[in-house]
Amino acid sequence: MKYNKIFRTLAVAIVISLLVLVIPAAPAAAQSIDLDPTRGLAGSIVTVTGSGFTSGTTVRIDFRIDSTYSPRQWIDPVIGSTFSTTFTVPSTASVGAHLVRAVDDDTWTVLASAYFTVISPEIDIDPDDGPVGTEVEIYGTNFDSREDITIEYDGDDIDIASGDDDADSDGDFTSYIIIPESAAGEHTITVTGDESGLEVEAEFTVEPLISINPISGAAGTQVTVSGTGFEDDEDITIYFAGSKIDTTIETDDLGSFSDVFTVPTRVRDTYTVKASDGTNKDSVDFTIIAGASLSSTTGNIDTELTISGTGFIASGTVTIKYDDTQVATTTADANGVFSAIFNVPASQYGAHTITASDGTNLQQLAFTMESEPPPTPQPLLPEDGIKVEAETYFDWEDVDDPSGVTYTLQIATDKDFTSIVLEKKGLTSSEHTITEVEKLESTKKEAPYYWRVKSIDGAANESEWSPPGSFYVGFQWLELKGWLLYLVIGVGALLIGLLGFWLGRRTAYSSSFY
Repeated sequence: MKYNKIFRTLAVAIVISLLVLVIPAAPAAAQSIDLDPTRGLAGSIVTVTGSGFTSGTTVRIDFRIDSTYSPRQWIDPVIGSTFSTTFTVPSTASVGAHLVRAVDDDTWTVLASAYFTVISPEIDIDPDDGPVGTEVEIYGTNFDSREDITIEYDGDDIDIASGDDDADSDGDFTSYIIIPESAAGEHTITVTGDESGLEVEAEFTVEPLISINPISGAAGTQVTVSGTGFEDDEDITIYFAGSKIDTTIETDDLGSFSDVFTVPTRVRDTYTVKASDGTNKDSVDFTIIAGASLSSTTGNIDTELTISGTGFIASGTVTIKYDDTQVATTTADANGVFSAIFNVPASQYGAHTITASDGTNLQQLAFTMESEPPPTPQPLLPEDGIKVEAETYFDWEDVDDPSGVTYTLQIATDKDFTSIVLEKKGLTSSEHTITEVEKLESTKKEAPYYWRVKSIDGAANESEWSPPGSFYVGFQWLELKGWLLYLVIGVGALLIGLLGFWLGRRTAYSSSFY
């Protein structure tokens, strides 16, 4: 009995002790603090909201850095069971989780706690220098999960050309931008988390860049030179093969420019074109190639042409051809420049090729022979409808043409010239006399001959045919040939004989009568 009593007493004591422990713990478990935000940069302002606290309690908010709690923010005293206050995360806070406590300032009892994570959002750009138009990769870390990002270039929004426009669940992203027109030097790229307000900067250095168009050509070629990434509002000097080009160029307020210069005379080779503002410079290559030009690209036969060329072999022999006909040779000077004069040879109207070659360099130029036909000659003799001799004379008006002219004469037995009895081509004068071999047969006036003429210049351009004229050829004894001639002679002799016999008889009869 004695032991049972002892055990009961001990059990009651244990229960009472447990109740003593449990009863005061219940209100402490109800006290809590919430942080907004729960993560951010060192220097961020954090709002602390407390609930379940005992009214009138003096609460101190501590932010732990390593083993030190700072800063300390007092709420004295708490009115009701809730409170709200703010504190600034110390700039010395390292990256990682830091304990924030609500402490009873009288008893130093920790009433509630939470964690604030100091993050260090970072961006890395690649490359970090280059000319305008460079594509730059921006890799960001430690931003808020899933938040949108905004990118600025020197304080102005810039489009994300490709890649991410928000962070992933870990706060990371990879985005790409194109460097806009901007002057030489450093420019600031800023990435901002739209929800967190986290902002990180990086520096990009703009470098000068020039381009030319075309990149090759003959001396005298007009070349457009454009540049970006130079000093703003600064004079630009252009050099060709180290020699200053006479130009006046100034950059705009973004360090860009564009102008034209003429390629100087040089032998065929590759040369450096440089642009400089005195501090910044860039260069590209221009290749001088052989080039040639004509004093005129159209003309007629015997037109005097001058062909000029550059970029040929220094002191080399240059051969000039018109189609396949050699028309001139000359010698290039020490800079590969030449000039030659020649007259256009006889050739047909239309396109022709003039070639200049020194055996290494070859230039072909187009020349167009004139295609204007000469005037139509007008008939003069024989006059229309008259009788003529078989070996008659034809005459027509002279025609002039820069390429020279010849004439074609046709004689036919019909007005449509389907039955041509004589055609003479290449007549160099405006007349022709029918020869013994060509003489025409006799015709009746009712069935005359027809004739016409046209002019052809040296470039094979032909005029229209002249209006046809008509004539006829009288009968001629000499036209009788062969057996017919002998028959006529025989009949004539017989008739003469008979006439003589008859005359003789008459004479004899008259004499006997008297």
